[in-house]
Amino acid sequence: MNIAFWNEMADHYQRETCISTDDFHFGPLLPGNKALGVLPENVAGLDCLEIGCGGAQNSLYLAQHGARCVACDGAEQQLKHARNLAKELDCRLELHCCDLAKLPLSPGRLFDIVHSTHALAFATDQRQAIQAWAARVKPGGLLVISTVHPLAGSEWLDLDNDSGVFVKNYFQPTAEVGQSEHGSTGSSCAEPISAIVQYLVDCGLLIDRILEPRPPVAAGRSLRDVVPYWSAAWEEHADELAKVPYTVVFRARRPDTSAVAPTPARAGRVSAACCQDRPDPEAAAGERQALAARRDALAVRARSFRAIRDFFAQADFLEVHTPIRIPTPAMEDYIDAEEAGSHWLRTSPELHMKRMLAAGYERIYQLGACFRAGESGRQHRCEFTMLEWYRTKAGWRQVLDDCIRLFRQVAQATIGTQQCPFRGQIIDLAAPWEELSVDEAFRRYAGVDLDESIAKGRFEEVLVEKVEPRLGVGRPTVLSAYPLACSGLSKPIAGRPNRVERWEVYAAGLELGNACSELIDPVEQLRRFLASAALRAGEGREVYPMDQPFLDAMRGGIPPCAGVAIGVDRLVMLLTNAGDIDHVNAF
Repeated sequence: MNIAFWNEMADHYQRETCISTDDFHFGPLLPGNKALGVLPENVAGLDCLEIGCGGAQNSLYLAQHGARCVACDGAEQQLKHARNLAKELDCRLELHCCDLAKLPLSPGRLFDIVHSTHALAFATDQRQAIQAWAARVKPGGLLVISTVHPLAGSEWLDLDNDSGVFVKNYFQPTAEVGQSEHGSTGSSCAEPISAIVQYLVDCGLLIDRILEPRPPVAAGRSLRDVVPYWSAAWEEHADELAKVPYTVVFRARRPDTSAVAPTPARAGRVSAACCQDRPDPEAAAGERQALAARRDALAVRARSFRAIRDFFAQADFLEVHTPIRIPTPAMEDYIDAEEAGSHWLRTSPELHMKRMLAAGYERIYQLGACFRAGESGRQHRCEFTMLEWYRTKAGWRQVLDDCIRLFRQVAQATIGTQQCPFRGQIIDLAAPWEELSVDEAFRRYAGVDLDESIAKGRFEEVLVEKVEPRLGVGRPTVLSAYPLACSGLSKPIAGRPNRVERWEVYAAGLELGNACSELIDPVEQLRRFLASAALRAGEGREVYPMDQPFLDAMRGGIPPCAGVAIGVDRLVMLLTNAGDIDHVNAF
C-alpha cells in the first residue's frame, strides 16, 4: 500500500517541500545536524546506508563531505528524484529500490552509519525493520533513526481536527491513513518510545542519545531560511509543533568488543587502564563453559589440518607461507580489506602465490589466516582460515578432482566416514557430486535469466536468496561457469567470453570453496583491475593501489594454471555438524 502511495506522491512531495543538501535533516522544521550534532563532524571515508531515502538529500549531504553512500527506498519514483539530484550535484550514490526491511545487499556488507529519517512509521513491521537495519551496523558504528513522535500519532499533518496534535491513546497505537491526490492510500503508525528502545536493545545496540527537537526560533524570519527541511504547510503549524514534539531521534551504537584503545608509549609510565582489576565472574565462567563445549570440534579441526597436510604431501605439493600484512590487497569488486597501519591484512594469499608460480613453482599450497572487512555472522568471520592451492599445467577440471579427493580423504581421516550429518541431512561426500551451471541454477531455482539479473544489479541478491539455499542437498553441488562480471581473476571459457572457467562447491546451502582456471593475460588482468577500481570508485568505496609486483610477474609470464580456495572453518563446520562458525574456533 505505501509503495503505490509514495510512487504517486513523490512528485508532489519533492515539489512542495524544500529539503536542503547543505545540512543533514531529521524532519520537518527541525534544526539539522550542524545544530544537533548527532552525526560525527568528519564523515569522510565512512560507509553510510540510508533507509527510506526519498530524494536522498541526507545521503547527498554526506557524500559531499566524503562519505561512501548507499541509499534505499521502496518507491521507484522517489529514487528518480534522487538520481536527478545526484547528477545535478555530481555526487556518486548507490541506489536500491526495495522493501524497508529486506535490503538487497550482500550479507556481510556493513556500514559505519545506518540512518533513516521519517521512514520507520511506514514499515509494516517496525521490529523487523529495526532488526534488518541494525544488522548492517559495523562494530563501533551508529544507527540513527528519526521518526514521528508517538505523541503526534502519525506522519500525516492533521492538526485541525478535534484531537489536535495528540494521539487518543499513546499505549495502543493504531495506524493512520493518508490519501494521495490520485486515490492511493498510505499507512503509518507511531509506536511508543519504550517499544523502539526495546527493539534497539534487543539488537545488541547501546542507545546513547534520544532527542525530541522542536522548531528553532526564527526571530521574525521564515523557518525556510533556518532549517534544512521546510514546506509552507508545515510552517502554518509551527506554533503547535513548538509545543508538542513531532519527531524523536534515536542514536544507538554497536559495541566494538574487539577494539583496544592504544596506549601512548611513555618511558617509566604505565596507563592506569592497564592496572584496573574489574573481575566479571559470570563472563569468565561463560567463556570457560563455551571453550569446554568446543573441545570435540577443536579436536576435529586439529585432525583436519593434519589430514590436509598429509593429502598435499602425498600429492607432492610444497607448503608455503606468504605475507599476511601486505602493501596492497587484490582489487576485487565486493571484497574489502582490513587496514593495518600503512598496509592491509590480506583477503587471500592469491597474488603472492601467483608470483611464486611465475618464479617456477609448480605445485604449492598454503594454510593460514585471511581477513575481510565487515564479514560477520553465523557463517562469516572477519578473520578466518583459508586453504589455497595451485597447479601449473592444469585447469579447473583437474583442481576439481583434487577437491573431491581432498574432501573425501579429510572426512575419512577426521571423522571416520564420508557421510556427514549437516543441517538436518546427510551430505554424502562419496556420492557423485552434482554439477550445475550458474545459468541453469538461476533458471531452475529463481526463474530468472542470469544476464538480466546482472544487468539489474541483482546477481548477489538472487544467488544468496534464491539459489544457494537449494544447492548441495544430500551431496555436494558444484556451481560452475560463472559470469565474467563476478570473476576478476578467472580465464574465460573458450567460445563463451562472458563466462569463465570457475566453480564453487556447496553443501546444504553453505559455500565451502571456489576455484578457477587462472587468467594469465597481463593486459586483460590490468583491464579487469581498472574496471573493478572504476566500479568501487563509482560506489564510493576504497580503491586500492595497483599491485605492481604482481602485474610485473604476469608480464614476465605465468604458466597455465588453476587454483582453489577453501574456507577451512566451514569445512570443519560440515565435519562437526556445527551451526555457527564460532563453534569451530576457540575464540
